[in-house]
Amino acid sequence: MYSIPLVNMLLFYGFFLIVSGIVSVIFIGMKAKTALISGGTAGGLVLGTASLILGGLAVAAYAGLALSFALFIVFSWRATKTLFRLFEMIPAGHEDLKGKGIAFLIISLMAVVSLVVFMIQIVFWNA
Repeated sequence: MYSIPLVNMLLFYGFFLIVSGIVSVIFIGMKAKTALISGGTAGGLVLGTASLILGGLAVAAYAGLALSFALFIVFSWRATKTLFRLFEMIPAGHEDLKGKGIAFLIISLMAVVSLVVFMIQIVFWNA
């Protein structure tokens, strides 16, 4: 049902999410602690799912599929909220404009990678 390359992709995806949270804090500062928590939590869940798949738990493969789709929805929603906030900040030249822009880019990247991971899982489900 699930091949080793797809499990490796989930492992990469989990580490990517964790690193994305860390990068947010590096570029934005501790204002991005939500990104650190969400990236770390989501990455941990994905890594846990990948380890359960490797352990032979068949249901975990469905969880990996559902998790990547759910994270796509969550990160898309957060990117949209951040973009709308960014648009509000532009006319005022707000001091946090640069940080919000970086946050938007990182969250959007997390959403796109989540969608790609979901689609790859669908395409190679029985391969």
